[in-house]
Amino acid sequence: MEIIWTNQAVQKLNKFVDYIAQDDVATAEKWALNLIEKTDLLIEHPESGRIVPEYSEPNLRELIFGNYRVIYRIRKEENSIYIQTVWHVRQDPPKSSVGLR
Repeated sequence: MEIIWTNQAVQKLNKFVDYIAQDDVATAEKWALNLIEKTDLLIEHPESGRIVPEYSEPNLRELIFGNYRVIYRIRKEENSIYIQTVWHVRQDPPKSSVGLR
């Protein structure tokens, strides 16, 4: 399996890193590296994340990383995992998963 970060996911990750870096740049960098390392585990175990409860789609899953939800889609036919976005747990997810395709 290959991990592919979508533009939306990269933008969200950078937004959270910038926010954390306002207090401590080293902590922000470490946080981002740890989050990316956690997503790399999906290469061997793509279904290790839970199905996103708001959408109940078997191929749309999430990893919980502290106060953040890393949303990803498994595309077996492409042998790929797309990291779709990163949400803070306090954010309300979109009503539809259409933007996560």
